[in-house]
Amino acid sequence: MDFTKSKPEQLVFPKGFAFGAASAAHQIEGGTWNNNWSAFENFIRPDGASGIRTGETCGLAADHWSLFPSDVLLMQDLGLGIYRFSIEWSRIEPQEGRFDDGALITYRNWCKQLREAGIQPMVTLHHFSEPIWFSEKGGFEKKENIAFFEQFVRFVVPALSDFVDYWITINEPEVFSVMGWMLGEFPPGKTEPHTMAMVMENILLAHARAYHLIHELDKLDADGDGVACQVSIAKNILLFDPKSRWNPADRYLSNLMNRLYNEAILEALQSGVFQLSMPGQFDQKSYLPELANTLDFIGLNHYTRSLIRFNPFKQPPFTMHTDPRFETNDMGWEIWAQSFYDALMLVRTLNLPIWVTENGICDNETPDKRRVAFLGDSLYALQEAIRDGADVRGYIHWSVMDNFEWAHGFQPRFGLFRVDYTSQSRTLTEGGKLYKSVIEKQKNVSSTNFRADTV
Repeated sequence: MDFTKSKPEQLVFPKGFAFGAASAAHQIEGGTWNNNWSAFENFIRPDGASGIRTGETCGLAADHWSLFPSDVLLMQDLGLGIYRFSIEWSRIEPQEGRFDDGALITYRNWCKQLREAGIQPMVTLHHFSEPIWFSEKGGFEKKENIAFFEQFVRFVVPALSDFVDYWITINEPEVFSVMGWMLGEFPPGKTEPHTMAMVMENILLAHARAYHLIHELDKLDADGDGVACQVSIAKNILLFDPKSRWNPADRYLSNLMNRLYNEAILEALQSGVFQLSMPGQFDQKSYLPELANTLDFIGLNHYTRSLIRFNPFKQPPFTMHTDPRFETNDMGWEIWAQSFYDALMLVRTLNLPIWVTENGICDNETPDKRRVAFLGDSLYALQEAIRDGADVRGYIHWSVMDNFEWAHGFQPRFGLFRVDYTSQSRTLTEGGKLYKSVIEKQKNVSSTNFRADTV
């Protein structure tokens, strides 16, 4: 399907469909100097580069910690109905066993301010960052350390439960594991495939225990829909295709990568059977009964797809490519809305409600023409996926404003609002203006029925 023929002014979504934006604490708050990512700023890679490829430090980032009240006004003006953000564990528990009531009160006030502004909070408990003391204990390399995460959950959830109904336990367990322990791009910068598989099992088990804890601790229905809490992970779906469809090695590897990165994790979350295997790299198999059926909905993060080429001289033995027919964003990711539609159709097979918890593009040009095109095409693909049976409840754009893009520093610009890091001013991008117009139009949707003839 050609989604480039999108006409944003004609998009229609079901009545009650939620539009929002997202962020992560370390990337946006500023002052998160006590976590694994701040430590990673001093990491030296084998090639001599620093942990942050640009050599930058996060510092104040977008100073969201201080500017939250005014940022809520910007979100309100944009028309957002939901804001997904994360709780910075290193603020809550800066030292092992020492919990900071003041930090927790700040996050509670954030949730209150959002509710008062008509914006539903969706809270993420682990979005890549964790306290230095936890990392020094081995972090999620050790199964026994999951107990520390459980204590963090026990401290946070009751304090926010009267404002929060939607919880994300873990953001992208596959990205966290693969980038940190296989590719070495994230903390702790290791390239140990067998350890990666073990970490992925442990982080999924941490999700399972948090899932059950949240259902135990959150009995308050904040939005009046009769359901006290809805809990999930945010699963990154990165689809893989062979670089050459005529090359059997490329086809085999793309199928294997789709199995490892996408299907195996989704199956484990439903069945409790965790099976991650790549010949010569790792073979992790476990039955985790407490992991089974621990999704009340599925949170979908999607940005791009990748073409796989077999390369026996690389470790792992492949390289990733883009299709030269398509534009790329500032990080070199292919821009192709068909992959978003395909990802939605993949998670549809879980027979669960779907929340798009991240979808976005980095475009640092002014005007941001690629962001405008990306948003129009992506929302068109989303509309068509809903028409084709995907039970999508909301779309949360990444990100609400520019932020510190992990190992790539400040250069990638994902924000609906452009941030001037000197003055901390926010300016709505052209993509943000398009998003605002789409949201405004949906306020006039009067029917709960959504059929192919509504446009």
